[in-house]
Amino acid sequence: MYRKLLLAFALLAGAAMHAAACNTPESKQFDFWVGNWEAVDRDGKLLGHTLIEKIEQGCVLQEWWRGNGPENGAGTSLSMYDRKHKLWRHVWASARGNFAPIDGGWQGDRMLMTGYFISDKGEREFHRTVWKPIPGGVHHVWDSSTDGGATWTVIHEAWLRRTDKVLVK
Repeated sequence: MYRKLLLAFALLAGAAMHAAACNTPESKQFDFWVGNWEAVDRDGKLLGHTLIEKIEQGCVLQEWWRGNGPENGAGTSLSMYDRKHKLWRHVWASARGNFAPIDGGWQGDRMLMTGYFISDKGEREFHRTVWKPIPGGVHHVWDSSTDGGATWTVIHEAWLRRTDKVLVK
């Protein structure tokens, strides 16, 4: 009986320590993105729907994106605060074969992450993604550069607004 109580206490203590590790101010910097969102373009045209959920005891954000039409694609991402390296890590994956690991952190009034990828043409591209909380939602821009950041091409830009629409994962 004593062993069972000791084991139960150890398991609870370990879970509490793990949960506390994700309860830091840095670990909550991206919480503004959590929610159920419609994504629209500059003109208000529907681009798709995204659901951002906290998983793994609140330590990881998982995104489920479903675009409105084949041109807007579909995919998922995972984001988490890396305490060891003191930065946010984000990885996007899609059925189109996209795999995009980026990292960064809170910069002023926005979450900014960057990373290098090899394009379908075999070119090295520098990618930058910004999520900025705005009244009533989030402004999201993903762009790329083939000249080390001298010029940028917007790949995706959306304004997220909360919705009650149910996303089919």
